[in-house]
Amino acid sequence: MTSLIAPDNAWPLWSVMLAGVAVCIHLEQNHRWAAKVSGPVLALIGGMLLSNLKVLPIAAPSYDLVDDYLVPVAIPLLLFRANVIRIIRETGSMFLCFHIASLGTILGAFLAAFLFRGSFPQVAEIAGIMTGSYIGGGVNFVAIKNTYAVGSELTNPLLVADNFIMAGMFALLFVISASRFFLARFAHPHTQETNSGQVQQLAAGYWQRKDVALLDIANALAIAFGVAAASMVLTRIIRSQVESRIIQSVFANPFVLITFFTVVLTTVCHRAMERIHGTEELGAYLLYVFFFVIGLRADVWQVVLNVPVLFAFCTAMAATNLIVTLVLGKLLGQNLEELLLSVNATLGGAPSAAAMAISKGWSSLVLSGLLAGIWGYVIGTFIGIVVTETLRRIL
Repeated sequence: MTSLIAPDNAWPLWSVMLAGVAVCIHLEQNHRWAAKVSGPVLALIGGMLLSNLKVLPIAAPSYDLVDDYLVPVAIPLLLFRANVIRIIRETGSMFLCFHIASLGTILGAFLAAFLFRGSFPQVAEIAGIMTGSYIGGGVNFVAIKNTYAVGSELTNPLLVADNFIMAGMFALLFVISASRFFLARFAHPHTQETNSGQVQQLAAGYWQRKDVALLDIANALAIAFGVAAASMVLTRIIRSQVESRIIQSVFANPFVLITFFTVVLTTVCHRAMERIHGTEELGAYLLYVFFFVIGLRADVWQVVLNVPVLFAFCTAMAATNLIVTLVLGKLLGQNLEELLLSVNATLGGAPSAAAMAISKGWSSLVLSGLLAGIWGYVIGTFIGIVVTETLRRIL
């Protein structure tokens, strides 16, 4: 049975896709239940419904355009605030805590890969994708997924499992932060009585509407496309000159190079880059389009079939992250708030970490959580690829 809109009928296809993304963003920002489900999962489900109900096709040239052009541009847009010097200087002891949590993710990836090897295809690649995601976020998930061309029959249920596990872990982090057991065993200098008015004022200051000018959009897209273009060209040059598969996989990777060039640019030219507004919103929007497209490519039955085992896989990784962070953090004398915020930053990314600090009234940790999460975006893709290549050789 053919779809209502044909694969080559680009204008109606794009109009429905972008309308679907707009609906998902509206729901996430205006309804509490939708915010709990999360925008990416809403986009994924929306895409799956439209393709499985035969409204939109499962494959189309427009979907390849999203993979080939929009995703490489989204990555630099989301990294415009990745000034390495500022991150190291202003995160303080949380920089150490974040790397403890990242180590927990890496150990969890190896544990989960060995526990579930043979349970589903491409275990090494899935472990690498989730390493990138559980150190950085959605941008790293997408970069590693595209690097290894992992099919939607795995990535779609993986996204569903990932988001449900994150939601559960965030709830657990809030419970631990108020637990007498943990408060008695960890230093907790940031935990103090804050009234709801103070917390609301902190939240309003962070989530306020931003001013974006036409010049901001012009500069942001020019830089993002320039970085993506340079990375693609250099990737082809390295692959034509270097025969080593390991070097090609890690260093001749366009997503690694995009990250590297953007971080160099944001660190060296940080004042100019920080003056450009709206980059995070543009990058996030492009990722929502990508999540909608991978939903369109999905078979609902395959998603339902693969969710249980991938749910357990993500649980093993997230639990290892939390346990390693708390144990090593205790041994190294780190405080409870920064350890929990680091787990949040690795599992959920920069906005999630900032949101937790705001909701708990940890005003001095909002910026640290945000910067630690951005640092995760910087290192997540590279570490995820290294984990994948290592597991490919030992599984």
